[in-house]
Amino acid sequence: MQHTRIDKTLIFCLFCLLALGIVFVYSSSYYRAMTRGEDSTYYMLGHMKRLLIASVFFFLGFIIPYRVIKTLIFPLLIITVIILILTLLIGRFQFGARRSVVISSFGLQVSEFVRIWLVFFLANLFSSHPKTANSGKGILVAITICLFLIMLVAIQPSISIALICLITLIIMLIYGGAKFKLFIPTIVASCAIIVIVVLLFPHAQSRITGFITHPTYQVQQSLIAIGSGGILGKGPGAGLQKFLFLPRIYNDFIFSHIAEEFGFIGGLIVFLFFWQIYLRGLSISASVDDEFSKLLVLGLNASIFVIFLTHVGVSIGLLPPTGIPLPFISFGGWSLSANLFAMGVILRVSRWRMT
Repeated sequence: MQHTRIDKTLIFCLFCLLALGIVFVYSSSYYRAMTRGEDSTYYMLGHMKRLLIASVFFFLGFIIPYRVIKTLIFPLLIITVIILILTLLIGRFQFGARRSVVISSFGLQVSEFVRIWLVFFLANLFSSHPKTANSGKGILVAITICLFLIMLVAIQPSISIALICLITLIIMLIYGGAKFKLFIPTIVASCAIIVIVVLLFPHAQSRITGFITHPTYQVQQSLIAIGSGGILGKGPGAGLQKFLFLPRIYNDFIFSHIAEEFGFIGGLIVFLFFWQIYLRGLSISASVDDEFSKLLVLGLNASIFVIFLTHVGVSIGLLPPTGIPLPFISFGGWSLSANLFAMGVILRVSRWRMT
């Protein structure tokens, strides 16, 4: 029997995280807004506007037929490459990197959508062109195209997004059943790209060397926030790090804010929401009989969970500062749009589950 309704548990968890995001963005940013002469709701309203834009991507992911997406894979590759090259040449320089092209004060950033394209491209390759995917030459060409896109992201430099894309690439190769002997050259090439970028850009070097030698100021303050939160937290509004001690707490370190004010329990609740989303994604992928849909859900689902783990890993000092926002919760941007687009696709697939 085939389902005709979306996965209710998945949509419930998603909406809970989005609602929590509005609350946490406000509680972590109101003081910063007031010190800048703005209303206390300045960042929260900005986040809600971005959430509204991201909702458009969510519905696009939910309503666009897969046959249409398949026909757009190559045109989207061309468009993505052009915009990435324009970003490198004339993009807005911010936080030590060029990550967006400004069009009439509007910043267009496509690097967040590269991992989405990788999932669609490889899912289509493994499901619709199995002979090409199973041939050494065919899969190597596909991997080369993927690594070229990732390299364009890495040299912005946006090493964190590039790493997420690389992990997504490897995950898709595993799920697609690529031959194991291809993994070693792929990993070696990936590592070479990252090493070259780190050597070329002082901004990237400082982050890596700072992480190796001693915790950065941001990580130190993040650990103070998490440690001071204890089991139950200091209580809503009682956290101190939002008083400009922890930079960009409403975005890059919002998990630290959650842990400070709501403690281990608050962090655990957020983790359980993400864990449930991940499990529902696995369940949906296992219950569809279409290989393309199965691979789409597996890849998109895994990429979101990897981003969540990366954000938490940075917050607790296990990874160098990356600037990776917490999916669905951090102050909105192109990452929120990409993640909601991915969730729209996953929820669309959930309608075609077989029981």
